[in-house]
Amino acid sequence: MSESVKRVFVDTANGAKPHRCYDPDRDEFFEVRRLKDLKDYGEVYIDSSLFPGMWADLRILVIDRGVRVFYFAWPWMWREFRQIFRDQLRERFGKIKTDYGDAWILYKIYAGFEDISKMVWLPSKQPFQEITWIDVEMKPLLMKEKIFSQGLRRLRQYESQGIDMGAGMDLFEKRFEEARREIIAKAKEIWPRFMKVAAKLGLDEDDLGGLTGLAGTLTYLGWPLRKPSMHKLRRYFGLYRPSKEDKLKFMERAGKKFHKRYSGSARRYLNMLTKAILAKEGRCLPKARDEKDVLKKLIEALKGLEPVEGLGGAKAAQPRVLSIFAPMSS
Repeated sequence: MSESVKRVFVDTANGAKPHRCYDPDRDEFFEVRRLKDLKDYGEVYIDSSLFPGMWADLRILVIDRGVRVFYFAWPWMWREFRQIFRDQLRERFGKIKTDYGDAWILYKIYAGFEDISKMVWLPSKQPFQEITWIDVEMKPLLMKEKIFSQGLRRLRQYESQGIDMGAGMDLFEKRFEEARREIIAKAKEIWPRFMKVAAKLGLDEDDLGGLTGLAGTLTYLGWPLRKPSMHKLRRYFGLYRPSKEDKLKFMERAGKKFHKRYSGSARRYLNMLTKAILAKEGRCLPKARDEKDVLKKLIEALKGLEPVEGLGGAKAAQPRVLSIFAPMSS
């Protein structure tokens, strides 16, 4: 993309609170009520907070306008970044923790990545991950399904304690099933060969949980816009066990205790998919090695069916890079 592209950095907010923004070209802070109000920018960088109410605006930005939107991928490091810039934050904002200050930190991470990497250990060279049209189409549905799943589990716990939930339980179960069917229908639209992939894994139309798990796993894979190696996928899904030597090396480099970092949401859907496949084989309670085997089998199935088309093939053909980092021009 051209270096003349305009960028804005946003500390997102939930509810009625406005989003706080920083424009580095004008060195100007401002606020917007909706992300769709950011009309003059080719790239938008937001923090890690992807609230449910933001997806409609992200659809407008990403799909309707073709704006590239990125979110900060290392939320566990945010306090550390605040400490790195604490003196500058106090000088400019009067204190370390402010919404405008957080938007400014996002810019400093983007523009000063090379300098920061010399000061502290960083997980990779890609602190921002792109939100793609697949994310915009699928993740709001997956988020809704997860909310219903958590609510239904809570209601079942109440019933197990002798509390009669009445018709509320039936209604919740119906809405939960509808949410899963909606996910599967959208997956078939995005990946026309979705059921062919499912068939290669031993699933059919009646496997509601398995197909939901497959749709969620494909979404977090980002296929076909992103085709990571199995090594990266094992780390992303948390399917690895670091050795004692690896932990010690990490502590020497980073100066802090090792913590296993992976996508819990991605792992949830892979686990759901694995459970459905093992159930067909008369097995239950999948282990990490079972999930690893299913993931490998899924990748092989996808590669065997290439090219996998997207929404009518047109949008999938657009070149997209899910994770980028490029230094800002001076």
